Amino acid sequence: MSKKKKKSGGGAAPAKLSDKGYLSSGRARNLPVYKCLINEGWEEQGMAQVYVLRQHANSNITVGIYLVDTFCAGMKDSFYLFNEPLHQVEERIASHPLPLEEISYELAHNIIYGAIAFAQEYGIEPDASFSLTQMILEEDTEDVELIELEFGRNGKPVLMLNPDSGPRVDYFKRQLEKYAGPGNYEVIDMMDDEFEDEDQFDDEDEDDYFQYPEDWDEEEWEDFIEETEPEALIKYPDVGLYMFEKVVSEPARAEELPQSETVAFDINFDPLPTDYSEEEAEEVKEVTELINRYKPSDDELEDLKDRLKATIEQWPENFVFKEKLVYVYRALEEDAAADKVIVELYNQFPDAIKAKRLYTEYLLDEGRIDDVPAVFDNKFSFVRLFPERKTFHISEIADFNYAMAEYFLAKKDVRAANTYLDILEELDSNGPNKGSVPLSSMLFFTVKAAVIQEMEPVLREAKQDEVKKLQLIAKLVK
Repeated sequence: MSKKKKKSGGGAAPAKLSDKGYLSSGRARNLPVYKCLINEGWEEQGMAQVYVLRQHANSNITVGIYLVDTFCAGMKDSFYLFNEPLHQVEERIASHPLPLEEISYELAHNIIYGAIAFAQEYGIEPDASFSLTQMILEEDTEDVELIELEFGRNGKPVLMLNPDSGPRVDYFKRQLEKYAGPGNYEVIDMMDDEFEDEDQFDDEDEDDYFQYPEDWDEEEWEDFIEETEPEALIKYPDVGLYMFEKVVSEPARAEELPQSETVAFDINFDPLPTDYSEEEAEEVKEVTELINRYKPSDDELEDLKDRLKATIEQWPENFVFKEKLVYVYRALEEDAAADKVIVELYNQFPDAIKAKRLYTEYLLDEGRIDDVPAVFDNKFSFVRLFPERKTFHISEIADFNYAMAEYFLAKKDVRAANTYLDILEELDSNGPNKGSVPLSSMLFFTVKAAVIQEMEPVLREAKQDEVKKLQLIAKLVK
């Protein structure tokens, strides 16, 4: 738990504020907590997705959503929903692919701030988004009951590298090396085929942590099926993902989705050439560096917003400046302005895959799921969408696959969403430029959890029916 601070008083907030202004003023902290939720199995996974819901006087809800790494990195990501109707929030939560359970606010607070404090011991600061979303939480003072929780594993930080590790991995490693020192932390690459170190977990942990299900025999699978409740499958992600691969993915190979045609073209990992003037190229470089800086302040973002508007007037055909302006608007929580630029960007560059992805996200946020296929001419592969092209940049492949994964997840077609992400995971792990694929942590986390949830009824049937159990085991050891 972080060091407690004394509460400080605040002046009266303005009568009329934007959502960002409302949160920044601290007024959300005065709203009663409606409920708090967390994904099941968070302690075993070391990854907690925490929801804190507060209710306005008009019965609407403001929600803080926090992706917390309790093993090492603390606050990895966060965002919020502001002043939305209760029934819409309940519908979102009910349709969420992660199995959630209700917890007390005190536990939610301790998980979030305890993980942040643990990470800060090793020089790891929370994601920049938390500077605003923390205003949905109570202040971290002695007024909040202290709950003793374990962070790390066996007293040490453990950095788990998964497809959803995100872009700050190098930062995490540098801070661990600097603050913990060699031998005082662990880095476990779960994507490494050579990862076989059984000493990474102590004997007691091994009883509860099921590894390498691909090596299990019939007896081991029978024990797992008999001893594991379907709702607890989320605690064993390796097992759930393996089951999905053998039960759903492999049998569907013969009728695989069109994106398997990625083998039909070449992938370019090099920087793309441009026809920018020297001044324009320098401006692109500078604004990109400013955006990629760690935790830009609101004042810096406001200055950058004005600068980007000027560059767009000077170079109206430059895609990058408008794309960066969308990012800045999002960072400033000016979502209506961001949406307006996205629509303009898509209308101006309808064939640009990045524009298609941004527009897809906009449509999904608006609840216009059925409008997404038209963005891609009802074609769900590169080969069909761009039959004349033989080479694609890795960023185009990533944007296309993420748009497809987000669309199919919204359609509740988990297999399709997972297949698109599997392509990116394969390229990142085994491609010619290993580790160079931009991976979206929140989307990977959500889809993989949804995949595991798909296996709950399969496990339930196997527990209730001996014939189905034997049929399942035969598929899993085949």
